[in-house]
Amino acid sequence: MIKSSIIAERNGKELHSYDGYDDAPVLVTTTHGANDGTFAAATRTEAGTTTVIAARGDEGIFLTDLILTTDKVQSASATVTITDGTYTVTLISADVTDAPCNIALSFSGKWATWQACRIDFVTVGTVTATLALGYFRTSKEKTLPYAAWNAKR
Repeated sequence: MIKSSIIAERNGKELHSYDGYDDAPVLVTTTHGANDGTFAAATRTEAGTTTVIAARGDEGIFLTDLILTTDKVQSASATVTITDGTYTVTLISADVTDAPCNIALSFSGKWATWQACRIDFVTVGTVTATLALGYFRTSKEKTLPYAAWNAKR
């Protein structure tokens, strides 16, 4: 057997591996969300808006997960938006008049925001609603301004 390793050119360090179920070496790979991610959560019990995540300066936000739960309440809704105060994009909106909302999403793909925006949680009516978001932050250099972001989607 020939011993081999994969070495990262930028720092000369060996990439991680482990012995798999069949005792064969497996290269360890991970996503930015698993490696660098965190979460934020908010609960609302009346009509209004809560900023759940806000960009720092011109950075962006990359969403990895979303969990939304609500009660069933007549004439009520819960909405999650990306906004910078000028532009607003709705991620999800749940009318909970006929049934509660209970949804959990693990995003696949590039659910990234534009520069200098925030994620708002908006409720209408007297509804108890909880939102949890998994995310990581992206630098200004890796985040598009709104016009370029909007043109790509």
